[in-house]
Amino acid sequence: MHAVTFVESPARGENLEAPHAFRTRRSLALLAVLVAIAIALPRLLTHTPYQRLGVSLDWKEGQDFPRVGRVLGPPAEGLLQRGDVLVAMNGERFEGYARTRAHIRKQGWPRGPLIMDVLRGNREVRVSIPPVQLGAWQRVRPFTLPVVAMIAAPLVAFLLVWRRPDLTAAWVFLWFAALQGVSAVWDLFHYTQFEPTRGFKVYLDAYSALVNFYPAAFVHFMMVFPRPRWTAGRRLRSPWFWIVVACYAVAAGLGVWQYAVGPVPDSASLWFQSVALPIGAFALMSRYLRRAREGWNPSLGERLLAIAVALVLLAATAAYAMFQDPRMEALFILPIVRVLVATLTLAMLWTPMVIALLIANDPVFDPRRLIVRSIPYALLSGVLAALYLGIVLGAQRLFAAATGEEAAVFNVIAALVVAYAFSPLRERTQRALDRLYGRDPRALRLALDRAGHELLGALNRAEVRASVGRGLAAGLKRPVAIEWPESGMPRLANGEGIPEDARSAVENLLMQAGIRLENLALHEQRVADERRAAELRGAATRAELRALHAQVQPHFLFNALNALSYLTETDPPAAQRFTERLADMLRYTVQASQRPTALLSEEIAFVEDYLGVARERYESALQFEYRGANDLLAMPVPPLLLQPLVENSLKHGCAPGIEALHLSLEANNHDGWLTLRFSDDGAASSGRRPGLGVGLQNLEQRVRHFAGPDASVSAAAVDGGGFAVTLRWRAAEGEAA
Repeated sequence: MHAVTFVESPARGENLEAPHAFRTRRSLALLAVLVAIAIALPRLLTHTPYQRLGVSLDWKEGQDFPRVGRVLGPPAEGLLQRGDVLVAMNGERFEGYARTRAHIRKQGWPRGPLIMDVLRGNREVRVSIPPVQLGAWQRVRPFTLPVVAMIAAPLVAFLLVWRRPDLTAAWVFLWFAALQGVSAVWDLFHYTQFEPTRGFKVYLDAYSALVNFYPAAFVHFMMVFPRPRWTAGRRLRSPWFWIVVACYAVAAGLGVWQYAVGPVPDSASLWFQSVALPIGAFALMSRYLRRAREGWNPSLGERLLAIAVALVLLAATAAYAMFQDPRMEALFILPIVRVLVATLTLAMLWTPMVIALLIANDPVFDPRRLIVRSIPYALLSGVLAALYLGIVLGAQRLFAAATGEEAAVFNVIAALVVAYAFSPLRERTQRALDRLYGRDPRALRLALDRAGHELLGALNRAEVRASVGRGLAAGLKRPVAIEWPESGMPRLANGEGIPEDARSAVENLLMQAGIRLENLALHEQRVADERRAAELRGAATRAELRALHAQVQPHFLFNALNALSYLTETDPPAAQRFTERLADMLRYTVQASQRPTALLSEEIAFVEDYLGVARERYESALQFEYRGANDLLAMPVPPLLLQPLVENSLKHGCAPGIEALHLSLEANNHDGWLTLRFSDDGAASSGRRPGLGVGLQNLEQRVRHFAGPDASVSAAAVDGGGFAVTLRWRAAEGEAA
């Protein structure tokens, strides 16, 4: 069967109302139980569950004489036997089934001794049966199981009210269970041992009138189980409420009939119960078979339990109605009927626990707990009994075969073995059952500890949920529903029940999961902040680089346009060649400004184009040479790295009258450091000092943005004439060596 879910009972935690209100209600519940006992006890002590003779008679329509079917107890116990045929009583012969029963119903059985003429086999005997005098146990013994079931319902209802006095259904359950108990006493203990006096007759009449309310109380309880079908302000609009009112009206009408006319016919009471009890069972089934909606969503296990309760109540109603017919009493001689009745009685015994479980969702009322706790003792009883008998019988027989004598010492030995074996066997059996049902505290602790260790390595929300789910399923032997809010600690889902001895451990695991989720959230937030800061730094760097590029491009264009203007006037063919080269250069500068890096080979090609344009303007020969390994041509460098260096050399090193200007670029990669040395052999001038101008400062900033703060740019005059700028930065791993 599917598991039934539980919620924490308010009676075990925060009271829903003031404590004094709970104490008052519990006092009222105790008073109600005492009143029910006070009503039922006099009838229990003064009436007997069987007739005057203390036997059950097999007497059917058409038979002249009754036959003793079974001896139930005093006063016939030891005097009459099963199969005896009763021929006459006090000298008067029985005159057939119908006439004799009518006479007994009208005048009752004689109170004094009975002289019975009995046909026993082939002979007649006379038996004197004294007046019946029964003790309390003799009155209860024939109906032990029904009496236990009768007592169980009020006790469970009282415990439910004691734990949950705030529930309306609990109080109606107590009212119904109390009436069920007093009604069962009325039905079972039917035959009085003496003629009731006037005062006692008033008590019996009041008792009979109270019993009429039992079917109405059942319908009332079914309409509020597990919660009322109507709200406080709309009960008059509910048809269920008016069904309850009609049932109470019928019960009150039967009481008025009894007061004004006389005893209510058995057929009328039977009809009322036969109609009211199926109505209540149908109301219960219709409530739990309906679809889930807001405020009403029982689990599948709860639905199955409620339907089982309804079926048991219907079967009990049918059995009660059937066996009210005297013609059906003969069915009790059939073993299958006795088994069915005993099974139905046991089911009725467990029904109050299931009802209380469905009302309060309190695991205290879970019948499975009692079953699980009793299984070890049932198993041990059989095992230890077999062990005891095996030791005693086997050892005695072996001893007798060897010596020819018997010894009682083996009884003592067997008792000692059983005594020493009981405790460890009980502990092991209970531990095995606890593991089977997920109640072993050690297994639960190990599973939750393992889940806690897994939480430490969880990297995201999904892994946290998976670790908690696996740990709870392994420890409790079933999946557990957990609510995972977007923020805050995870918690048990509404209606999810956890054993009391495991609740603190489960809540501790959920707290660890919540802390881990908070740590992961903080880590994700910190990573996001760092990523956002890096993005902002990158954006700032790109903006600054664009600004630096913007400083390079206008300056270059200004010089290029001046040269183009000069060539247009002096040498138009050179101006055309200049324009073509200038277009290629502008294309590269535009592309370079949109890229974070360029290859060293691309920069060298740009320098050659630049010098090609410059040759149209300058009279001196301009030569450029690359000195370095070919694999360094694939090294990434900042875009437009060499253009300001070339421009600086042309501006300060190409003086009038100089025949040629030699430019060179030396590149090497040593110990992970890339060094670029750009030099010229131009003439020195007053404006050319060994330092960095504005353009070279711009270049230094771009290099440091590109390669980091360790990058450096230095400039110095060259011995023998000329000027050199050295750029140095750490090459990234994987770059050309």
